[in-house]
Amino acid sequence: MPTLTIERFVTMQDTAEALRRKLGDRFVVTIHGEGGQELALKVKQSATSLATVRLDQTSGTTTFRIAGGGLVISRLINEFGIAKKVATALEEAFKPATTG
Repeated sequence: MPTLTIERFVTMQDTAEALRRKLGDRFVVTIHGEGGQELALKVKQSATSLATVRLDQTSGTTTFRIAGGGLVISRLINEFGIAKKVATALEEAFKPATTG
């Protein structure tokens, strides 16, 4: 399961928008949860290619936990496929700006 920690607070909405920008129209990004209690993001490329993103926030940091979804065999494939793409997209979207 890919994990990424950044040194700032990021909302579910910010995360969803960043993934939509970075991954493009071939991917569907949805927020799952009820009311103010958003639990996870689902990222889907096809019926069998999907990932779940959970956010943990503590003292000014956000940790993204990305897991491939599906049944046993497809979950393993998705861990190395879509989950890795999602982790890379998040890393690119939220990497610190460089000065120079």
